[in-house]
Amino acid sequence: MPDMLRGITIDDVTTRDMDDAIWVEVTENGGWHVVVMIADVAKVVPKNSELDRFAMSRVETRYYANGNSPMLPRRLADGKLSLWPGEEKYVLAVDIILNRDLSILETGLLRTIMTSEARLAFSDVPRILSDREHPQHALIKLISQLTSGLLMQRRSHGALAFYDLGRGLVTSEEGSVRQLRCRGDTIGYVIIQELMILANMAIAEYAVRNDIPILFRNHTARSATPERENLLKLLESMAFIPEVNIAAVRHTTYMMLNRAEYGPVIMGHFGLNLGAYTHFTSPIRRYADLVNHQQIRAYIRKEPLPHSKEEIQAIASHINMRHIENDRAKSEYMKEKAYKEAELAIRGNRIEDANDTDFERITKVLIREGKDCPEAYFDAFLKRLAKLPVICAGLVLLQAPDGEKWTELKIALLEDIATAPQKAVSVFDIAQHISGWQMPVYEVTETTRSNLPAFTAISAIRIGDREYRSAAYEDLTKKGAMQQASAGLLATILGLPAPNLKIRIEDSPASQEEITINASKDPTINTSKDPIFALQEYCQAKKLPLPAYSFEMEGATNRPIFTCTCTFGSSTSTGQAGKKQRAKRLAARAMIYTLVTGS
Repeated sequence: MPDMLRGITIDDVTTRDMDDAIWVEVTENGGWHVVVMIADVAKVVPKNSELDRFAMSRVETRYYANGNSPMLPRRLADGKLSLWPGEEKYVLAVDIILNRDLSILETGLLRTIMTSEARLAFSDVPRILSDREHPQHALIKLISQLTSGLLMQRRSHGALAFYDLGRGLVTSEEGSVRQLRCRGDTIGYVIIQELMILANMAIAEYAVRNDIPILFRNHTARSATPERENLLKLLESMAFIPEVNIAAVRHTTYMMLNRAEYGPVIMGHFGLNLGAYTHFTSPIRRYADLVNHQQIRAYIRKEPLPHSKEEIQAIASHINMRHIENDRAKSEYMKEKAYKEAELAIRGNRIEDANDTDFERITKVLIREGKDCPEAYFDAFLKRLAKLPVICAGLVLLQAPDGEKWTELKIALLEDIATAPQKAVSVFDIAQHISGWQMPVYEVTETTRSNLPAFTAISAIRIGDREYRSAAYEDLTKKGAMQQASAGLLATILGLPAPNLKIRIEDSPASQEEITINASKDPTINTSKDPIFALQEYCQAKKLPLPAYSFEMEGATNRPIFTCTCTFGSSTSTGQAGKKQRAKRLAARAMIYTLVTGS
């Protein structure tokens, strides 16, 4: 590696604290030579210095809509330490040799001087790639080819990685989904993230091999986290779902994964699917990276390490706690900001046009006021009743104060739940977040009607020192009976009339003509009878009401995904396919299986 290095920086267009630069070349054997150069912050900020204590108190640079609060003074963060083009700067260079298969052959570390040749923004990258005359075209094209391969390799190895160039969707190291403010930034963002992940992984392995105590970045899965392949499928589904549903996927993935933390020992990184990982590439912005720089810099200079393993543990605990405190403060700030916006929407009579998220906030504000709901909210609520988010239904049913309008909305909700009793179970799930509530218990008995299983369920719950109990509800499936009992229990708790949930099951003799239904769950089996016709024939023979079908379409118009919902009494089943009729057949087959097995 030469003493004077070349490199370029790629950051957000507003960034002024540029702490990393990159350079890529192809090796003689067809592999790759990658150099990630990071500002030598530890030279200016040694352990226990005034600047070190200042950085430790802040932990990280915090970013806001209109600026930031830097971890280090701006004269350093934006000036002396930042890798501005044309200026010689001291750096710690991570020199990585990759084989053709992108595996790491060698990692070297060097404290040296570099000069940045260009300061590029993420948004510049697509234009440079399409302009062969641009001075950085060849380099950016080479880097783009390499990072595309690194991304594909990470995904094939099970990393929770997904990017949608068209919609600006990206995933963090932990697999959580975010949407970039500018969709044109995506390629540049991917380039930098892939090279930073590569450098951080190489440093973690280097520290392990050389027994250097550092802050590892650990990420673990929760006990309820699905299998990795199912998480990957969930992320990949974002390519086909409408943008309005992206927030739901983001929330789902967030709930599935633990917070990543720092520690002195290796616990692995679930999101990246790596055994060892660390943070090293942002010492201007993150204290963890600065501490690691202090350790690595001392090691390569053959100086005593500034931090013992015990001190690393104490620093990790401090950073982790500050992250929790900062996130909690940010959450409270955002919550209060959202409430203020909701109050403005109420006063400005903009309730009807509110999106689902804002409508939920408006609902919380009105409930918190403790008064009867205004006419504008009442009308808007009823208009969106059929597609109301279940969280809003739960808020009104469980927490709305007394009042004529609130009571009318509760009755309307119970009537809506009567057509889809599974919503009642979701409401009780929401109730778990309210002190003193617990999930209902069920008494289920099974009988036989017309050679068909029939189930009767009663639901009960204790809230505080009072016990509530539903009436008995009968359905063709155990699940359906329990859902109906849940809906009846809600009415009992609210002291309102129970909606008409009962399904009449005829006690009639079995048909002389035996009806054969293939109940296999494998949709690829070539059955002798169309499932739609078989289900219809089955219902007619058993004197049961015919099923109803509804459809929803998602995805691009040239690659639609149809979801068919088959409704039979209080039971529902779904089928999904690229064609409506195929989706309908799958939904009918699923309903047949439900009826036959009673599941």
